[in-house]
Formats: sequence, C-alpha cells, structure tokens
Amino acid sequence: MRVVKVFNNNVVLAAANDSDDVVVLMGRGLGFGVRAGQDIDAGRAERTFVPTAGQPPERIARFLEEIPADHLGVAEDIVRLGRSELGDHIGGHVVIPLADHLSFALRRAQGGLEIAYPLRGEVLHFYPREVAVSRRAIELVADRLGIRLPDIEAIPLALHFVNAQFEAPDLGKVVKLTETFTVVLAETGTFLGTPVDGDSLEAARFITHLRYLASRQESGATAPDTFDSLHDSLRASHAREVACAEHVGRVLEERFGWTLGRDEVLYLALHIGRLTARSRTP
Repeated sequence: MRVVKVFNNNVVLAAANDSDDVVVLMGRGLGFGVRAGQDIDAGRAERTFVPTAGQPPERIARFLEEIPADHLGVAEDIVRLGRSELGDHIGGHVVIPLADHLSFALRRAQGGLEIAYPLRGEVLHFYPREVAVSRRAIELVADRLGIRLPDIEAIPLALHFVNAQFEAPDLGKVVKLTETFTVVLAETGTFLGTPVDGDSLEAARFITHLRYLASRQESGATAPDTFDSLHDSLRASHAREVACAEHVGRVLEERFGWTLGRDEVLYLALHIGRLTARSRTP
C-alpha cells in the first residue's frame, strides 16, 4: 500500500497501489519517518478503519488520538458481540462512535456521575434486542476493565446499535427517529379512532417496518415492487388504512423530508391494518 497522509506517528491514511480507496491504518510507530507517496506494509497495522461520509479520515484520526487503546479494544469486542447477535449491519463503522461514547461513560462512572436519558422508556420499548445485547456489553466492560457502568448506559449503547443501520456520525438521527415512532403510534390511533396496543406483537412488527423504511429512505432505496396491478384494489379494500398511511407519510415528510412511494404507502397501510385489527375485534 502507499501512504496518502500521515496523521501522527501511529496513524496514517493509505490506499492500495492500484486503487483510490483509502483506509486509516493504526499501529505503533506506523507513521514514524514516513511520507506521503511512500510504500507501507499494511501487515504492520494493528487496526484498520474504513472512512465513510459520516466518518471522514480526519475525524477517525482525531478520535484515535483521544481514545485510550484499552477502551478502543473493548469497543471492538462489543461490536463483534453486536454483530453476532444482531446482524452484519453492526460493522466496523460503529467502533469509533461507540468507543468515543464508552470512553466518556467510563470517566463518568469513575467520577461517580450518572446522567439521565430522556428516551429510556421508548428505547426499552422499541429496541428490546439491542437493549439485551447492551446489557451484556456492560458485563463485558466490567470483566475487561474492572469498571461497572450504570445500568442506564444500556440505553445509549442500544441506540448505537440501532444507529448502525444508518451509518450516521452521531445519534441525532436515531434519537429523532425514536421520538417519531411514539408520535406515529399516537397519530395512527387518533386517525383511526382505535387505541394502539404499543406492547403487542403487531406494534413490534410495525416499528421494525418503520426502521427498515427509514433505512431505505436514508440510503435512497425503494420498497420492492410487489403489488403491481393490485394497487387500485388494495386502495379500495383498505381505504382507511391507506388514508392513515398517507397521513403517517406526511408526518415523516415533515420531520425528515422523506417522500413515500405508492408501494411504501401500501406496505405501511397493511401494517397499520394488522396493528389495529385486534382492537377492532369484538
């Protein structure tokens, strides 16, 4: 590989000799005495990070200078745990923001400080799998570093796992999305005049659908073209649900600027139908 930029004695930006794709390499003394354009042995790197739009090389390098090595190592272990339990979307891009949060959380714990997370109820409700993995991560931190984080830290850790779907540089998007889930459930019940059981399996499936809808919107993908010639008949047979889905679409457009296509609206309408069916059953 060739060196593109040297950040410090331990961190360099490099690219394969036949490619413009860059990676951030970290290793003791890796950048010492090295200049841009020179060859470098990637095998000497202890860690490799792939920059993204949300995590440019300079941001990664700055974090690597500030985060203690043992905190970074534990963050990597937590990401591996998350990937094994939650799926491959928990990738290497999670390591840096997770390590950054973990480092601050450890300092707070050592100082006896604890902060409140206002979305605690929503996170416990909407993301039970991520919370369960985060509680295991807290045990992992205690075993590896000898510091017990407060149980409340499972909330932001879970949000980092959820945020992995969007590869955003911080938790702002997923926090806003979590708040929106509560609004959408309330708006759905009000629109249809039918209370929504937020603890039901249907509600859990509805939230999962909204998460994947959000992921598609953020990535520019669209829902599969499943309905084809059934659009008109489904709109006629599920008129109330379609009207509600269009209302939800306006909420999402107002909050995030998303525009739902006709297939997205019909998928949403079918989920809304399942969500409220139990409440309408005598």
